[in-house]
Amino acid sequence: MIIITGPQGTDEEVGLVAETAGLYGALPAYSVVVEWPSATALYCLVGWELCALAVADVTIAETIGIPVIPLPV
Repeated sequence: MIIITGPQGTDEEVGLVAETAGLYGALPAYSVVVEWPSATALYCLVGWELCALAVADVTIAETIGIPVIPLPV
């Protein structure tokens, strides 16, 4: 299972995370059904490092050994 994260400070940013997740057949990190131990990768949208929620997602992934993959612009 792939998880997508990114900036989530506005409705537009949340929508972009959801749309990207749909394109990749992934789950947005803010989804209530995310089971981190089942994840195979965390994809990060541009600007993730400016969002505390996305930084937390990356920290969780790194802590449990999930590869963190930045998505190109």
